[in-house]
Amino acid sequence: MMAIMERIQVFLKTLTAGDPLGRTDLLMWSVILLGSMFACCLAVFFLTMYVFRRQRHSDLPILPTNRKSLWKTPHPIPTYVFGQPRRWMAFRTRNLGLVRNALGVTNAEVCSWEQGLCKATERNLFITPPIRGWVLVFGHFLPNPSDDVDAFYGFMRNVSSVVGEVQFFCMDVVMREHAWVRLIDGNVVRSYAWSESTLWNEGRNSSAEISLQMHAFDYGFQASEIPEHELQEKLDHNTNQVHALAARWSLDPLRVEPKDFASEFGLTGEMDRLQVG
Repeated sequence: MMAIMERIQVFLKTLTAGDPLGRTDLLMWSVILLGSMFACCLAVFFLTMYVFRRQRHSDLPILPTNRKSLWKTPHPIPTYVFGQPRRWMAFRTRNLGLVRNALGVTNAEVCSWEQGLCKATERNLFITPPIRGWVLVFGHFLPNPSDDVDAFYGFMRNVSSVVGEVQFFCMDVVMREHAWVRLIDGNVVRSYAWSESTLWNEGRNSSAEISLQMHAFDYGFQASEIPEHELQEKLDHNTNQVHALAARWSLDPLRVEPKDFASEFGLTGEMDRLQVG
């Protein structure tokens, strides 16, 4: 510090004495000053960008760190906890925030899987902790292809273009409605949806469908083309095999065990139906 002060004093004396070297020192100090100002501007710019990015992601709750507890049990989750999910989605990712953003979930909160499944019976969705490289999503507010298959098609393509591989399954044992859909990067790999008629049939039958003897009717199929009891048997078989198909494509929710969870905590939040249309 003393050396810098002495250098400044010598510079001032030289400058006031009219020495030509003073002009050289002035130029040198000007370059140093401009360089310092440039460095400060860069530092302020990067600091501003860092704060801006932090603010963009500040609305995503921070998942608590894992703790030793009894939730990692060797027993499957009881069927009465999951219920018999009529609709669910599977995402090949470990990023819960990515899934939340793709689905347009708002007011997200950290929750345990018990809390998440309870809220999934209301307006909320439950985004599970990662399970063997997959994230499952449950909730009655998930779109139903039988409501508007065109809107459902657009919704699935949009979600897949954000996340990558996305699968959808639905089943209704009473109405015999069922669907299984798989997309990768916004492209349909395989899809089939039935509700009194074929709503969507795209892509080749997967090897899993063939081995499970699932039947996909073509567009324009008329129920009168085959005996009614044969049609009902095929529809019942399809509906009953949806979980088995999910197990081969990704995960069967009814076979998930708490010890499979990468974390004890998932996310719950509201889904706006306007996101689907």
